[in-house]
Amino acid sequence: MPKQYQPDKNKNKGSSGFSLTEGIIVTAILGTLASVAYPSYISANKDARQSEAKATLLAIPPIISAFVDETGEKPTTWDDLSSIAVVMTSSGPATGELTKPITLPNSGYILTIFDTINSTYTLTAKNWIDEEINEPENSENIISQNDDNKDRYVIKSCFNISNGASDLKSGMLSDLEDKLNCG
Repeated sequence: MPKQYQPDKNKNKGSSGFSLTEGIIVTAILGTLASVAYPSYISANKDARQSEAKATLLAIPPIISAFVDETGEKPTTWDDLSSIAVVMTSSGPATGELTKPITLPNSGYILTIFDTINSTYTLTAKNWIDEEINEPENSENIISQNDDNKDRYVIKSCFNISNGASDLKSGMLSDLEDKLNCG
């Protein structure tokens, strides 16, 4: 009688997965790569939000100037500016008083505009994401809560409607006090 073929049961034993040592080495390599890549990702994300907020701050003075040129009056509401170009917030077009803070879309910044007597507008964007809070429901509350924090990263801009001078600086709030020059 011919001998039947019987597979060797011990031949493939132990080769159906990774050993504990291999798993630990792979985990260590992935952990090292993640610890190097994650800070770069966070930094790039923060830089992108800052750039978007700066772009918005640079876009508003020409809108104000165009409104003044068209009407001969200073804008008092976001609706006035919307007649020239819409300024977007995280919840749609900006509306209400021009001095009412707005949350800039996709950037995590709250923008406030101050109009001084000598026809100079000062725009300040503060990052609320760094404060470890959820998106503020009321932008006015977050601005007043954080005015005491002088070591906060901000973007400040000014625009003088009488001579067209403008300036933009970013950094720590305490470093930017009275450094904008809008003639």
